[in-house]
Amino acid sequence: MEPEPNLSEEEIASCPGSVSVIGPGLLGGSVALASKFVKGINTVSLWARRKEALEQLRKSEAADIISDNIHEVVNESDLVVLATPVGALKDLVDMILPQLKKGAVITDLCSVKASAVNVVDEMISLSARDDVHFVGAHPMAGSESGGFENARADLFDGAVCAVTPGKSSTEDSEKLVLDFWRSIGCRCVKLNSIEHDKFVAQVSHLPHVLAAAIVETVFKGPDEAQLLAGPGLRSMTRIAGGSPDMWAEIICQNNEAIGNTMEGHIKLLNDLLKKVRDADYDELYQFLQDAKENRNKLYPPN
Repeated sequence: MEPEPNLSEEEIASCPGSVSVIGPGLLGGSVALASKFVKGINTVSLWARRKEALEQLRKSEAADIISDNIHEVVNESDLVVLATPVGALKDLVDMILPQLKKGAVITDLCSVKASAVNVVDEMISLSARDDVHFVGAHPMAGSESGGFENARADLFDGAVCAVTPGKSSTEDSEKLVLDFWRSIGCRCVKLNSIEHDKFVAQVSHLPHVLAAAIVETVFKGPDEAQLLAGPGLRSMTRIAGGSPDMWAEIICQNNEAIGNTMEGHIKLLNDLLKKVRDADYDELYQFLQDAKENRNKLYPPN
């Protein structure tokens, strides 16, 4: 399925003519696949380190250029998308900066932005490459099933993408990045990186922590309880099936915002616990009614 572009024909023409993706996992692979359907993008390049991954990617024809040679992948790119965890950014930026042409723009898709923006901006500043610009981004899309084998061209269709400029961003580079993410289906919102990290702690990182905690609560109880696990538990804990390595890094990178959000949630749970202990029907009804109405605001029922 092709993603629906959110740009006019004129705006699509202003998209980068050549896009390189560094990291062919679920998100990076989906960026490459989606980019192939954008009229304004003429060349899509994809870099992978492992030989086995390269073979799989070449069979898929996910990009026009597929290589483990970083110069071959990025040297003519207008936009380079770093599809890797925050912890890998420093080494990758160090590797690609000498290879980039004048005016090239770098973006990423890390789910923690303050550390990502700071790392890349500092690398650019130290390199004296003031002709290269970085504009952070975080598309709110994904799956608990990672890897290129789960990548698809419509993954970003309708997803919100937070765009987080930094010190090395310019008006033109911001426009290029905004237009790019919109061209592959995203609805974009511009935020500073610190605001972003506070917000995603509430709507993304806390839910993952809680999903994992619910699973552990079930398994700390009697084994017989597991026999009664149904679709409700499955729905609530789906995201706990994500990569522990990736999520441990995300939590450590955004630990302050997540910790603050957890403290607020624990207070709410303690208040709710008193209502449960007291069997206070009216208070419980109001709590559940408010939650239902608020959820319907977030996700209107069909």
